Formats: sequence, C-alpha cells, structure tokens
Amino acid sequence: MATGKGKKLVYISEDLLDKASKVSRAEGVSLAKLVEGALNEAIKVNELGYNSKHMAEFFNVLQTNRVLGGLFVPSGVLDFMIDKVCKNDAQQLQELWYESGRWNGKYLKEKFNDPVGAFRDFLGLSRWDLNEVDVKNDSNMVKVRCVSTVMSFEGTRLLARFIEGIMNGMDYQTAKDTSLKGMIILEFKK
Repeated sequence: MATGKGKKLVYISEDLLDKASKVSRAEGVSLAKLVEGALNEAIKVNELGYNSKHMAEFFNVLQTNRVLGGLFVPSGVLDFMIDKVCKNDAQQLQELWYESGRWNGKYLKEKFNDPVGAFRDFLGLSRWDLNEVDVKNDSNMVKVRCVSTVMSFEGTRLLARFIEGIMNGMDYQTAKDTSLKGMIILEFKK
C-alpha cells in the first residue's frame, strides 16, 4: 500500500517495533532512519553472498573473539611463527593452543544457549584459511571436520588441539582423532 511517492507501508509486529523504537532513541536517530539503515546493510550483506542472519552471527563472532583475546593475524606471519617455534617447542605450543581452546570452550558454554552452534559459527567465520567447516551435533556426540588446502601439518595439529580444548572445555571428551595435513576429523562424546 503506497503512502506517498517512493514509499511503501510495511507491517511489523508491535513487539519488534517497540524494541526498534528503543534502539532508535538510544542511537539518537528516527525509527525510519534506523529501519532504512538496517535494510541497506542487509542488502549489502546479501550482495556479498550472505543472508541478513549472518550480520548478527558475524558480529557475535567478532565480539566473542575480541573478548577471548583473539587477533587477526596474516596466515603467512602465523605460519612463519609456527614453523620457528615448532622446531624447538612443538609439544609446548600444542599445549598452549589446547589450554587456550579449553578457556574458549568454557566461555562459549557459559555465554551461549547452544555452545556447539556458537563454536561452529566461530570456527567457520573466523578461520578464513579453512575451505570447509562441518560441525554435527547428534545428541551426545559432536563430529568436527575441517578442510584446508593451504594449512601446514603443524598448523593442522595446532588447530586440532585448539578444537579439542574447546570441546573439552564444554565437557565433551575426545573419542576419535584422524587428522591429517590440511584435514581435521575429530569426534567427541558428552
């Protein structure tokens, strides 16, 4: 239903409209500007090949990563550091990644209603070196599969230890590890 030249009426639930009104007041913009801005951002995200749900998921991952002390490091720099440290202290570096993972897992378990789903989003959105991320949660069993065409053997082992730490931090026990260079296949039991 047209309400004026170039404008349309859209019906929105009253509860959502009340929440949006509070946000618009907090941001100091009109409700119309808030809605128009949100729609423009949803369109941009869609043009990048994602849906609007990804906006909130991606921001949640970024915020979680920031809270947990994560940094974005160029993969070449990380590979260089891993190569240098693994020559002397590979076991100690793996333990550091595991302990960091456990801490992350405990945080995810406490913060999210679905910590395994949050972990899947976190891993899929924060690790750009992974070509494929698959996390299946079947009752008391979680299966994790990650594939990368660029990850070194050492990088694969470190990420596998990090994932193992996360799942152990969420009270899952490692049941199976059949990881290879560039491929992580892990199974965990509750």
